[in-house]
Amino acid sequence: MNQASNPKTVWARKFVDAPFLAGLLLLLCALIFYYFAVLGIDYNKTTLLNLDPHTDASEYFAQARAMLKGGWPSIRIGYDKLPSKYPCGYPVLMLPWLKILPSADAVLAPFRTNQTLGLLLILAVFGFYAYLAMPLTGGFAALLLATLPGFFTFCRSSMSEISASVFIVLAFMFAYLGLKEERRWKIYLSALFLGLSLDIRIQSAFFAPLLLTMALFPARGMRWRWFLHCAALPAVYILAATPVLVLNAIQFHSPFKTGYDFWAPALSEHHLLFSARYIPTNLAALWNELTLGPLGTHTANIFGTGTSLCLAFIALTLVGLFFIQINRFVVCATLAELSYLIMLLSHNDKLVDTRYYLPLIILSVAVAVLPVTWAAKNIFAKTRVLVSVGIFVLFGATCLGYPSRSNYKTREMNRSQAWDALQFTNKRRHSAEFFAQRRFAKISKQQPGMVLSDIDSVYLNALLPKSFIAAPIDGQHHYNWSKIWRYDQPQAAALVQRGLEESLPVYALFISQDDMITNRSRLPGIPGYEWQLLSNSPMRPSILKLTRVTANETRLPPG
Repeated sequence: MNQASNPKTVWARKFVDAPFLAGLLLLLCALIFYYFAVLGIDYNKTTLLNLDPHTDASEYFAQARAMLKGGWPSIRIGYDKLPSKYPCGYPVLMLPWLKILPSADAVLAPFRTNQTLGLLLILAVFGFYAYLAMPLTGGFAALLLATLPGFFTFCRSSMSEISASVFIVLAFMFAYLGLKEERRWKIYLSALFLGLSLDIRIQSAFFAPLLLTMALFPARGMRWRWFLHCAALPAVYILAATPVLVLNAIQFHSPFKTGYDFWAPALSEHHLLFSARYIPTNLAALWNELTLGPLGTHTANIFGTGTSLCLAFIALTLVGLFFIQINRFVVCATLAELSYLIMLLSHNDKLVDTRYYLPLIILSVAVAVLPVTWAAKNIFAKTRVLVSVGIFVLFGATCLGYPSRSNYKTREMNRSQAWDALQFTNKRRHSAEFFAQRRFAKISKQQPGMVLSDIDSVYLNALLPKSFIAAPIDGQHHYNWSKIWRYDQPQAAALVQRGLEESLPVYALFISQDDMITNRSRLPGIPGYEWQLLSNSPMRPSILKLTRVTANETRLPPG
């Protein structure tokens, strides 16, 4: 009999094809949701283009712009090129987008980078399960990931959380494959990805127990070979993390010092970064998040509703714990995740919010998908139907993000995070800071000059032409905690005087007329000069220019 017409072969092909097609359909649903919740956002209708200085975004963007121009990853305030508080890994990932985007849209590079990485992670999750001949599970996992509030919130952000999480998840994937297939090169690749994550977020170092996968690798040959591989794996890990270590050594004279030692030395000098006394506060905040207590305000509020988890996802993950089969990989993965969790709980509670938990939340998808796959098999086999239907109801609620809370200090628990994700650009306004600098560049005709403004100087220097020098008006800025670098009214006056000596036009930029009226008196007064209004409209930024007072004119005070 022809094999193609063999009923068993035809049935086997249908059995294989059906889960694969179902998995592809679920992947398509995940991608459609991801498009409308993340990829389809018009950032011009949001305030996000200002790269909020209360986040890390402006410094990431400034580092990327500095590297694009052939320099070190640095930030610039006035004439000073300074180190950033944050590692350079995420800015490096922005470089392809900075080269692709038109100059006028360069500010979109951080957002496009995260959007791209989020899309790649969804595809990688499906590809991982499809490679394991579990395409249906891959479809479920992709949909769970795409609709996870913390995931899509930071995929449309300008922060480094998604980029670090992508490398961490890839490290876990290859560690699993290395042990399952007994291929050491995949464990080496896992160490490489984990090391690269350190170049993005230093906290990723606490996932290092994942490297124990090499020690648990079956030693079927000579023991010395096993020992050499165990010794070589940390070397690969450290080599991948070398860029940030070398840069720290160059900038701060020690590979173990960071930009925080430059900009916020009190944290390390007084041992304020890690302490057991932070654990109760961090545990209470985490418990509040898990039990859907009233939301506080943190970074997730800038890019979404402030919610990173929904109750249904937590319940589904707890159910999934009963489906875990203990093996060598699970032991290593659990140790790595516990190490990272303990680090977060003992970290300074003023610095920790739910975005730090994002790698753990994404990794939880691998647990949450286990009962869903089990339920799908039971429904297909028509066994345990009631329990399976209950799990699918939980899965549907998880994908909808219901029930949950949205926004700051709300008490209603009837929100759907999926629906709120699709409404993200509604009731939003444009970025006043971004359009103020664009208006300023147009009026000044991009000629060389100097500008003082309350708009973040790091942000302005990264956006304006290289010939422009941007600096704060006085000491009211976000970089005033350093013991090494200082900038206040005397430095502002000296900077303006230097600009005048170099025959540079000196401007002041305010985001609105009201802002100018309130803060004009803070501008430095230079003998023989006055601040003259160039552009003033209630609906547009206000621009002043420092002009020389002639003998026949009466000089007005700065206010």
